[in-house]
Amino acid sequence: MTSFAVFSGRRAAFLGVILLVACGDARSEDPRVRLRLRYEVGDTLGYEYAATGTVTRPDSSAVDGTTSESYERNMRIDEVATEVTPRGNYMLAWTYYVPPDTMHGGREVPSQFTIGVEITPQGRVVDVRNVETAKPFFGDLDFRTYLEQTQPVFPDRPLKVGDSWTQEVKVLSPEAEPVVTSSTYVLESLSQEEGEPTAVIAFDGEVYLPTTYEPADSAEGLRSVEERIGVRGRMFFAHERGAVKRVESSAQASLTKTSFHLGQPDRRELQITQESTLRLVDP
Repeated sequence: MTSFAVFSGRRAAFLGVILLVACGDARSEDPRVRLRLRYEVGDTLGYEYAATGTVTRPDSSAVDGTTSESYERNMRIDEVATEVTPRGNYMLAWTYYVPPDTMHGGREVPSQFTIGVEITPQGRVVDVRNVETAKPFFGDLDFRTYLEQTQPVFPDRPLKVGDSWTQEVKVLSPEAEPVVTSSTYVLESLSQEEGEPTAVIAFDGEVYLPTTYEPADSAEGLRSVEERIGVRGRMFFAHERGAVKRVESSAQASLTKTSFHLGQPDRRELQITQESTLRLVDP
């Protein structure tokens, strides 16, 4: 779900970071899988993330009133299980290795940073820690809100091909009424990929991210950023060994920035499209 310039460079990167683990039990005549996160302390998974996209913004000097630019984003993400809590939750460390790319625009960003996530076996996000280290790259992204919308919470029941589930999240906004987002997941097929039994899960969902902040120059007044992202794609699970092999996603986003100067609002809107792939490379 899960990938995802605010969206085009920083948020979008996180769209690809929906790291799921599935385990399955099967019956010969009616194969089913039960999806659960499953780690032991010290487990490490290495992923490569690649994305390309286009940002379109208003431009009064252009013939059609807009201008577009393309971008690329590549990074490596290592996921390490550091602890299993007494409640059975998993403490995960996600380390991002970020090479220079076309979205930096001369800004200084860390070459690597690590955030901590506590998550239940079903995939419910309990806590997100150490987010300050990621701010130079992800900006003011609310990781907890983001992950609650992009991380699937698995059903209790075993699933057969064609089964689906939908989850809704209420997102609180500092300046508007709460917004409820919805995502649907479908177990599309059980097949063999590169010699491994693989569960393919299709997803189609939405993400809403409101942010309000006060710039360093307080005379400019409060600013707000509202992102509405539609994302769809597929996740490929090697469910017998409990690892995600690949996540492919397409996203379309509308990003609205509002600032107030001398009491007058100034709104600007960007449109972003993106294709991304998250691929397991180690082990």
